[in-house]
Amino acid sequence: MIDILFWVTVSFIATLAGAALGRLVTLRAYSPLARLLLFVTLGYTMLAYLLLGLGLLGLLQPVPASPARGLYWFLLILVLASFIVALAPPAGLDWDGLAEHLAMAKEWVKAGRIIPLWYDHHSQFPATLQMLYAMALLWRGAIAAKLFHFSFGLIALGAVFVLTRRHISPQAAPWAAVVLGATPVFSWLTGVAYVDLPVVACVLLSVHFFLEWLSSGTVRDAVLSGLLGGAAMAFKMQGIPYFGLLLLFALYIAWQRRRQKAPCWEAVAIFGAVGMLVASPWYIKSWVITGNPVYPFAYSIFGGKQWSAQQAQWYHHHQLQFGVGELPAPEVLRALPWYERVFVGPRTPLRLLLAPFNLTFNPLPFTDPVSPAAAIMFFSIGPLYLIFTPMLLAFSGRPAKLKVLLILFGLLWIWWLYSMQQSRYLLPTMALLAPAAAYALHRCIQHRGLLRGATLAVVAMWLVIILLIKAVALYTALPVVAGIVSQEQYLASSLAPYPVISHINSHTPRDAKVISYGEVRLFYLDRDYLWGDPVYHRMIIYDTMTGPEDLLAAYNRLGITYVLYQPALLNRLSANCEPVGPLLQAAMEEGYLNEVAIPAAYRGYHLLAVTAAGTQVHY
Repeated sequence: MIDILFWVTVSFIATLAGAALGRLVTLRAYSPLARLLLFVTLGYTMLAYLLLGLGLLGLLQPVPASPARGLYWFLLILVLASFIVALAPPAGLDWDGLAEHLAMAKEWVKAGRIIPLWYDHHSQFPATLQMLYAMALLWRGAIAAKLFHFSFGLIALGAVFVLTRRHISPQAAPWAAVVLGATPVFSWLTGVAYVDLPVVACVLLSVHFFLEWLSSGTVRDAVLSGLLGGAAMAFKMQGIPYFGLLLLFALYIAWQRRRQKAPCWEAVAIFGAVGMLVASPWYIKSWVITGNPVYPFAYSIFGGKQWSAQQAQWYHHHQLQFGVGELPAPEVLRALPWYERVFVGPRTPLRLLLAPFNLTFNPLPFTDPVSPAAAIMFFSIGPLYLIFTPMLLAFSGRPAKLKVLLILFGLLWIWWLYSMQQSRYLLPTMALLAPAAAYALHRCIQHRGLLRGATLAVVAMWLVIILLIKAVALYTALPVVAGIVSQEQYLASSLAPYPVISHINSHTPRDAKVISYGEVRLFYLDRDYLWGDPVYHRMIIYDTMTGPEDLLAAYNRLGITYVLYQPALLNRLSANCEPVGPLLQAAMEEGYLNEVAIPAAYRGYHLLAVTAAGTQVHY
């Protein structure tokens, strides 16, 4: 059986290598079978020449046997499969990439400068990775951009390995990388153009150097920890609680050591200053442009352009809706006493207690609307954390620094429960728990008898499941990566709005401007556009409109010539908002919006042309 697995693995890697080489020439004229045979043959030949080179250098030697060798093979296969998935064009599961991260980078490249995109409040967030995306779009394309996010996945795996080997247990280090790599939401993120993996990598590295500072007390380690904590905040505002908690922890340590000969207040001050200095450009930019350094959050304190108190309430309510349990309507929630608002909906005491189990076995309420199967395969945290972390209680002689990681995890877990219970936002926190789960797993395997056998069986079963999930993603991505199908064919079949976007690109004037309701994944749209849903901005103030004439005047003021909308998505995205649908319907009945004939197969999307008539209305 092992021989068969070895042959399948080597053949798979060789085929991928042959496919990569085959993409250098145009092969679409040949049948898929002919191309597959070509790729396998090329791959085997390349592998043979690689071994020839190693032999000539005297490096053709067997790898020494070690218990961890199977783990490294798993990680290698997982990384290679993730790399292939990352080579596919951004499609259906890359929602935020197509709506925000790649889209804003594309707009900045088109403008030749960083400009405020008022229709998308996310464009005011820290955008360090989006700068790399812009560079990729400027010289290559979206696939190159995706590879930057993939790279941070590799850095995160290396960081959790280094942290565990240095501070917890060398034997548990490969297990820590496996635990993190086998987390479904982590594995999925390696194949999309999001901005979460840099935060995971920076948090792990910042904590690694923070633990070094606890041991060494040197300013150098404090500087490096602060530098990486600041980088986490510069990639995403989600890094703020991680850096803030480390700063509080550092202050506590400095207070404890205040009577030592060499107090560490200076190192703590440098840690805080370096972190804030690294992150500050993005927050200063947001403050200057919007009037709010953390736009659109903290609106009651800072305010902010193109935003309102009502939108801040909608946004906050939307974030609180994640998790098991139904949240009351905004007006009902506001009417409750503060002590009741703390424990309502997903935050009732019982649901808070059951959150680890629900997150593991019922991940759907903790992510954006997807199918139950997709939630389990791509957006869950997997069972390894829940199974093995509690088993730490059974072992004595635990490393001292494990306690620090568990304290950090516990406080950040509480933060997550009371902020936004989105599984993806918990990933940096789970990455800090990976060394603990890995240490417990390693200790279980060290035992003989039933515990060892049960542990190996559970882990092996889960790793097989992860590889099967990755195989599903590969099955979708490999045809376009290998050139068997074109990018147009791939996107038309895997991204719902792509056919209608392609139609707009080819059938409207180049100076057309589109407003989109319900659909925000507009990266592939090569026309000026803005989002129309009232939850996103105040460029159009729907609540002052008395009829379709006001809507038309707003369109004329903004230069809108086409309306794209998807009724099903509009109803979902505009929940608790002013009804835009009746205004659009009234405008169509009055002849202000005319339906543009598009193929019926465009999955429920409607395209409307805006008339030139209408009275200008100023808001």
